[in-house]
Amino acid sequence: MEHINISAKDLRLMGEKAQRCIDSHAKQALVVSYIPLVSLPIVYGVCAKMIVKLDKIFGIPTAKGLGSEILQDVMVGVIVAPALAIPILGASVATFYIKSIGRNYTSAVTAVINTDPIHKLCDSAFAAKRIREELQKIHASQRKEQL
Repeated sequence: MEHINISAKDLRLMGEKAQRCIDSHAKQALVVSYIPLVSLPIVYGVCAKMIVKLDKIFGIPTAKGLGSEILQDVMVGVIVAPALAIPILGASVATFYIKSIGRNYTSAVTAVINTDPIHKLCDSAFAAKRIREELQKIHASQRKEQL
């Protein structure tokens, strides 16, 4: 199969649509975060749904369980969980958490689209592997910046 390219314009439009998706899910997380303790699983659920929608925006096949696998790779839940128990702080943390996951995931998917042939990305296992690899690069870079 040949390498099929997505135009820069199409990728930009996908990125804009992805940002609207991220903002929408961040608002949902903000609303539910005012319910202490109950909000934690709901915020994680909002995050999982956001990843599935981002996959659809970019045309990445969503493999069964891919969202939860990716979430496990990017979760900072151990740090986020206690903060979600405090209503005002929890709202800010939930919003930041969703936006951070969404931005990192969008960056990873965009990198994969820019480097891998589209026909290979139709294979959900391959796409999941490549996205995880890109997320690991992003997280390594973020850790270096924090040091």
